[in-house]
Amino acid sequence: MESRAHALIALVFIVVLGAALAAAGLWMHHSAPVGKLYNVISPYSVTGLTVQAPVRFKGVRVGEVKSIGFDPRNPRMVQVQISIDAKTPITKATFAELEPQGVTGLSYLSLSDAGTDFSPLAHAPGQAPDIPMHPSFIQVLSRSGESLVNHGNELALRMNDLLDEQNRKHFSATLRHLDQASAELAELEAALQPALRELPSTIAATRSTMQSSQQLLRHLDELALAAKAPLHQLSGTSIALQRLASSGQQSVAVLNDQTLPQLNTLTQNLLQSSEDLGALSRELRQNPQALLYGRGSPPPGPGQSGFAGGKS
Repeated sequence: MESRAHALIALVFIVVLGAALAAAGLWMHHSAPVGKLYNVISPYSVTGLTVQAPVRFKGVRVGEVKSIGFDPRNPRMVQVQISIDAKTPITKATFAELEPQGVTGLSYLSLSDAGTDFSPLAHAPGQAPDIPMHPSFIQVLSRSGESLVNHGNELALRMNDLLDEQNRKHFSATLRHLDQASAELAELEAALQPALRELPSTIAATRSTMQSSQQLLRHLDELALAAKAPLHQLSGTSIALQRLASSGQQSVAVLNDQTLPQLNTLTQNLLQSSEDLGALSRELRQNPQALLYGRGSPPPGPGQSGFAGGKS
C-alpha cells in the first residue's frame, strides 16, 4: 500500500510539474514580442555566429538569429535569417556587422545605419527583406594584416638584395671613410682652436679699424664741403672759357667763309695784273716807239694789199 501511495504521489507531482511547465511556456510564448523576419546576405565568413545568437541595433537587443545557411539565389553568399522586433527602424541605410562576444570566440549580429536614405526596405510579397552585411573590424584588420605581411615579405626580399656581399663591402668601406673623415674633422678642429682663441682680438682690431674708417669718412665729408666753393669758381671759369671758345669758333667761321674767299679773289686779280704788266713790258722792249706812236697796224696777211709774201 505504501509503495502504491508513493507512486501515486510521484505521478501527481509529475503531472503538476508538466502542467506548470506547459503554462509557463504558453505564458512566455504569448508575452514575447512578435518578431519580423529579415535575411542578412553576407559575402564574408560568419565564423562564431550561431543560431539564437543575439541581434542588436545600435547596442540594443532587438532579436535573435533563427537560421544560418547559403542563399538559395546565390550559393556563394551566406544567408542569415533573423527575427527582430517589428518596431525596430530598419531602412535602406541599415547594414549588419559581426561583433565578438568578449573572449568566448562567439559573435553576435550588430545592426546600424549609415547614409541619408532612411526609406523602408522594399521586398517582394511573401519574402523577407534583405539586409547587406559589411566586413567587421576583425575582417578588415585581417585583410590589412595580410597586406602588411606581404609588404613585409617584399621589404625583406629587397633588404636581402640590398645587403648582398658586394653592398656589404661598400658599406664597410663607407664606414671606414666616415671614421677617417671624423678623425680629420677632429684634427681640423684642433688646428682651428688657436685661430678661434685669437678671434676676439681680431674682432676688436676690426672694430677699431671700422671706427677709424668712420672718422676718415667724416673728414672726407668735411673736405668735400670745403672744396665746393673752389669748384663753384672753377665752374664760372669753365663757363667763360666755353664762351671764349664759342667766339673763336665764330671768328674762324667768318675767316673761312668771307675773308679767305676775298683773299683768293684779290690774289687772282694781282696775278692777272702782273701778267698784263709783263706782256706790256715785253712789248715795249720789242717796240719802244709804240710808247710814242702807239701800236702800228699789223702787216697785211695773205690776200691783202701790200702782202709781200714770197718776194725777196
